[in-house]
Amino acid sequence: MTHVLLAESLEFRYGARTVFRNLSFAIAAGESAGLAGPNGAGKSTLLWCLMGLLRPHAGRVEVRVPFGAVFQNPDDQLFMPSILEDAAMPLENRGATRHEAREKALEALAAVGLEHAASRPGHALSAGERKRAALACALALSPGLLLLDEPTSELDPRAARLLAAHLNRLSCAKLIASHDLAFLRRTASRLLILDESCLAADGPAEILLNDEELLLRHGLK
Repeated sequence: MTHVLLAESLEFRYGARTVFRNLSFAIAAGESAGLAGPNGAGKSTLLWCLMGLLRPHAGRVEVRVPFGAVFQNPDDQLFMPSILEDAAMPLENRGATRHEAREKALEALAAVGLEHAASRPGHALSAGERKRAALACALALSPGLLLLDEPTSELDPRAARLLAAHLNRLSCAKLIASHDLAFLRRTASRLLILDESCLAADGPAEILLNDEELLLRHGLK
């Protein structure tokens, strides 16, 4: 099995507080994995370590394919005069011509149903549209792995269903950190539960999400 992400014996601390220790897992090519846990368990911190935005105090991360990230707050990714420019800018920074970058950005916006809004700024979009625009920014980079942090925050049920449908059409691997168990049921075939500084569970999402005792024990119900 080909792995696109490998995390080995990760440890991270904020001062004297250990967020997680001896954390190891791998994500396979094309796999869609959910990352759940109670508030404060360290889901976002783990994603930031995987992205290289935080340096773990021990262990190593190996990302073997290009990756894209969708942050919890889409405004962190949408700040140009138009979402087309938001999606094109990273490509131009990597050496693509302006024309090439815009064509690729338009393809990514079309993939999430936002080609009609390409000329609009992020702040003029609905919450669901902003989430999809941030996803397009990541997709424009043709990632083999997507890392998503609380993608349904601030979304109504319809917008969340629409986002799930877009994610399910993607062939790349995904690691989706979310407290929204209904969304993880729709999008993840595997579930990792982070709690008490470690991986408390790792297995098929359908089985773990139907284990009421497990979910209660780890603050997910």
